[in-house]
Amino acid sequence: MQLVRLIYVSVMTEACDTTALQRILEVSRTKNTARKITGVLCYDPSFFLQCLEGPKDTVNALYGDIVRDVRHKDVTLLEYVTVEEREFGAWSMAFVHASTIDKQVLEKHTQGLRFDPFELSSEQANDFLVDVAHHTSRHMAAQR
Repeated sequence: MQLVRLIYVSVMTEACDTTALQRILEVSRTKNTARKITGVLCYDPSFFLQCLEGPKDTVNALYGDIVRDVRHKDVTLLEYVTVEEREFGAWSMAFVHASTIDKQVLEKHTQGLRFDPFELSSEQANDFLVDVAHHTSRHMAAQR
């Protein structure tokens, strides 16, 4: 099985309200486990920044669905690579609202500027999402 990592950014449309986001979370966590897809989704009221990892054909099909989804526009592919192992293997889909991102993590990746995921290179986007996921994992473990 060829394993790939895909990172994209998109603009959230008016069709993506709180109810739609909750539905995305529910469906993603259920379906992604069955499809062997892992990843992380970072969002705020204006954008999605998402990493998907999994079998090539499955990730390709899911990305096609995302591109056609009316809750997104301006879907921009930042990275598509074959990988040996997953960065987000523990997450069927981590959901992180931008407002909950640790200030030090955000500062590290923005140098004090406004966060604009469309400005990230593929390497910067991956590094950012890895840092966000690790911080979220530590925060969740501390709450247990």
